[in-house]
Amino acid sequence: MLIFLNSRLIVTVERLFEQKYSDKLSLNRDSQPTLGQERCYKHCYNFIHTIAARTAAISSSNRLKNPISRNGSNLSEYDLEVGERTPLLVSRVRFAPEVDDRSRQIQTVQTTALLGILTLLLFLLLGIIIAVYLLLMQVPRPWPVSHPFYLVERNVWWKQPAEQFELSPLEKRATQNVIILHTRSETCHDQAACIQLVQKLQNDAWSQNGTHIPYNFLVGGDGKTYEGRGWKSQHGFPNLPGINDTIVVGMIGTFNDQRPENVMYAETKALITESIRRFCLSPNYRLFGVIDDSIQNNDAAGLYAEIKEWRHWQGFVTV
Repeated sequence: MLIFLNSRLIVTVERLFEQKYSDKLSLNRDSQPTLGQERCYKHCYNFIHTIAARTAAISSSNRLKNPISRNGSNLSEYDLEVGERTPLLVSRVRFAPEVDDRSRQIQTVQTTALLGILTLLLFLLLGIIIAVYLLLMQVPRPWPVSHPFYLVERNVWWKQPAEQFELSPLEKRATQNVIILHTRSETCHDQAACIQLVQKLQNDAWSQNGTHIPYNFLVGGDGKTYEGRGWKSQHGFPNLPGINDTIVVGMIGTFNDQRPENVMYAETKALITESIRRFCLSPNYRLFGVIDDSIQNNDAAGLYAEIKEWRHWQGFVTV
């Protein structure tokens, strides 16, 4: 607006001088103006024109330097006479550091939150591992087992389809009793010989009674356990108690006057420990032996000489 007023002022002054000069010329057409008058008109005209031009230039320069309106506190008011809306550029440059600071703050918060979540997950995983370890440590072990448990599954020595080995399942998942007795047969010291004896026991039981091998497991002189009816089926001895809560373990051989080899005892301990680990036997199980008085007085005397010293021993079952 100031530029507009300055331009109008210049035009008005020029017109006044032209009109004045023309009037002088018309009045004194016959007489020429004096040299002093002409110089006065020219100097006044140049002086006013210079002042108007400088005022317009100063106002224009101030406007370019500060295009934002300073008349009020509202910085969103723009000078409509300025050709470009340069305040947007000025605002962008002015507030750029604040935007950068805010972005850095957001990134810092996100990083801190991520680290916090990862820390919580790590502590949760560590807590689960410690809980599982303490739970396993609470399971009582009958004894330290140095001998590894080695199971020869039924399909290794029994080549018939599994459907032909139908057995009555146990009503309880975790049994309460373990009965150990000898097979009153020959002994074996390698896997091939033990498999032959296990197959013979299976064939004798089938030919005599029409039933499968009555033992849940058998322990051979080679230090291995041979699966009979397993952990999930009832034993096949009708004269023994606890058909639904008892595991029957047979020691391959006859042990009246002689004792089983130490490896057989170690494998029997490993079998009991594995049964507890699989939750197929209660940690508070009871251990029994079997004596048949009708055979001879020292039946299985060599077998129970050591087993009677084991923990959980409860005594004999007489048949």
